Parts: sequence; C-alpha cells; structure tokens
Amino acid sequence: MSPLTANEVEKDLADLWKAPSGDKTGDLGLQRVYTTNLVTYAMNYEAGFRAERILNDLAEHHPGRYILVRPSLEGEEPSLKHFVSGHCFIGSDKEKKVCCDLIKLVAGEGVIENLYGFTFALLLPDLPVEFWWPGDLSISNPFFQRMAEESDRVWVDSSKFSDPVGALALLAASWKTRHPDTLLEDLNWVRIHRWRALIAELFDGEWAVYLKEIQKVTIEYGDGTSPTRGFTLACWLAHQLGWGYQGPRVTFFPHELNFTSPHGSVTVALKPVPVRDLKRDLILAVRLETSGKRSGRFTVARSEDPSQVLAQSEIDGQKSFSRTVSFQHLHSNELLGEGLKHLQEDQIWTGTLRMAGTILEDPNSSR
Repeated sequence: MSPLTANEVEKDLADLWKAPSGDKTGDLGLQRVYTTNLVTYAMNYEAGFRAERILNDLAEHHPGRYILVRPSLEGEEPSLKHFVSGHCFIGSDKEKKVCCDLIKLVAGEGVIENLYGFTFALLLPDLPVEFWWPGDLSISNPFFQRMAEESDRVWVDSSKFSDPVGALALLAASWKTRHPDTLLEDLNWVRIHRWRALIAELFDGEWAVYLKEIQKVTIEYGDGTSPTRGFTLACWLAHQLGWGYQGPRVTFFPHELNFTSPHGSVTVALKPVPVRDLKRDLILAVRLETSGKRSGRFTVARSEDPSQVLAQSEIDGQKSFSRTVSFQHLHSNELLGEGLKHLQEDQIWTGTLRMAGTILEDPNSSR
C-alpha cells in the first residue's frame, strides 16, 4: 500500500461536501467557513476521544480546519490512517448553515511523533495556526517542538501537568528563547479570569487607594491538590502591582511568598483547606488585607455552593461592598473558545509567567 498523501485527504474532504445526485442539500444554503487552523495532539486513545468531543463542541462557535492527531489502539497497525467528518450548524433563521471539517490522523508509535510535516500540508493558508496540547507537558516531543516552531500560538493546560512547578519553570525560563515568534497561552490562565475580574472590581473607583496598602494576601485552595491556579493568581497580583519577589528560588509551591512593594512588604500565603473533591485544582478564596489609617479587608470566596462566589469589602470592620456572582464550571471547549476570540499576545499573562520565573528555580541553571 502506498503512503497516504495530503492530496488524498483533501480529495476525501471534497467528496464529503459534494452533494449526491438528486440530493436537495444544495438548496439548504450550506456554507463552509474557516476562521482558523486548530491542531490537537492527544497522547493516548482516551485523551484523543475527549479531545474530539471538545473540538466538535468548539467548532460551532469557531468554525475552522480542525486536525486531531492521536495514537492508534494497542495492537493496531502503526501505519497512518485518516478519517474526515463535516460539521454544520443551523441557525434559528434556517437560512444559513455554517459548516467546517475535522481531519483525524491515527498512527502508532514511531510514526505519530513525526507527523508534523504531513499535518503542515493539511493546514489552510492565510489563516492563524493554533496548536492545542491538552495533556502533560512534553516539550521534547518532536511533534510538539515542530508545531511550536510553526504555529502562531500554542495552548497548554497547566492543570494537566504532572509536575506543574517544573513545567511552569521551564516555560518561564525557555519559551521566549526556544520559540520567540510563537505565543504561549495556558487554559488555567483563562480559568482564573473571573477571579481576576472580581478582585479588580473590589478596588475600583474610590477603593483604588487601598491597592498600594495591601500587606497580606491569603489564597485558599483544596488540601491535597496542587495550588497551580492560586500560585498563578499570586504572580498576577505581583506583576500588576509592581511587587518584587524576595526570597530564594524554589522547586515547589511554597506556603508563603514574600514580596516588596513600592510601599512596603507583602506576604502571600497559599493556604490549603479541607475539601471533598481532591480531583479539582480550585481556588476557594482570596483574602487581601491592607494597612494604613483605615484598615481594609477585601474578599472573594466560594460559598457552600461552589458555583456561587461572594465578593465583599470591609473598611474598619464595616461592610462597604458585597455581591454574589455565579461561577459555573467551564469546560475545555468554552475555555478554548474564549481564548480564540483574541489573536494578540496577552501581555498580562506574559508578565505573570515572567514573574513566576523569578520565583521558580530555572531548570537550566543546574545544567
């Protein structure tokens, strides 16, 4: 059997969209729309199955050329196989049907890691190239390396890292050097957007004067889980408020971080608290305390219902602001969808990762 070519895959896609003789679908207003190229690499069959479902859900809001690369099942032939499918979404007006396609490439060990050239040949020209790596960081994987070189943006998920400290340290220390022309984004950063927005709201308007007086921050997370999101949030606060890290480089998430602000010392505590669900890396509460003529306490915390979050501020022990908002669980397709809305570099995320790099030990320093 001759090797599969990109032209054969494109021909199968053309045949897929070709209406059979006598078929009236041509009158339905089907229109293929492509806003981006999105390539996903799954490390195993189960991850590939989950990723395919996520891509199918995502396609409705961000139609594009979707390419999923996943390994074959154990015992299957290692040679390359492909599958094509089309996805159409019919609006309420039933006048316009937006369609796009998904290409699935399946291969065994020794083949799949080197499919980047074949994948490049399937990308649509003149569109952004997004690369989503949904699993544990494997920066030495040949497919990851080449896609990181050629993509406009790479999406990782630090909540999936088996060693989040080491992986974040490596990304902070090496990404700009390895891939200076490729943007890096983290789905965990998108997850904490609502926390960042609520904290910023607490210090809006007349309360902004208290920002420079923050003296202590306590970020609560589930005992027995990794405080990856809490640590990222602490780095965001430090970056945004101009704090400098004071302390030795670390190879773990410490319970306490010490900073120096333009107005004094700041302590950030990562505090584990009992939880029922050990599988989820959740921020449970963020408490910011200020010093000065009038002491302030600014809090964003989950209620007993984890989907409800209370944001409130107290000045000299008197409540000055309070509101409750809903934090529904965001699935990966929603996180990716939110991220894909913005094509430019997120400078705040870049600065936050750089701040993390001043705290975590550079993995290259011991080499």
